[in-house]
Amino acid sequence: MEYKSQILNEDKFKGNYIGTGGIILKGIFDGNLTIDDLTILDTGKFLGKLIAKNVIIHGALKGDIEVEKITIKSSGVFEGELVYRDLIIEEGGFLNSNKVLKMSDQKAVKKFNSSNAN
Repeated sequence: MEYKSQILNEDKFKGNYIGTGGIILKGIFDGNLTIDDLTILDTGKFLGKLIAKNVIIHGALKGDIEVEKITIKSSGVFEGELVYRDLIIEEGGFLNSNKVLKMSDQKAVKKFNSSNAN
């Protein structure tokens, strides 16, 4: 059974969270998040650093992310640095980044992690 937590429209989370499973974000998350799956709905806003396997953005994400697969839906907005393996941007989706790095193998991930450790 897959488990998904929710941060509702009127909810605001500030801090760091490391977990498994998924989160559905309808409210605001401000901080650092490590999770398997994150879905940001139209009303959702993520601010901070994100490490995830799968991210779907209908709302807004502003921060630096490292992700296996990212999907920016037609209503989605992403601003920040992006390290990814698979990227899908639907027509109307918005990506604004000074640094976009495609991971070709685990060495790229290790190199990125070690450069950000400082």
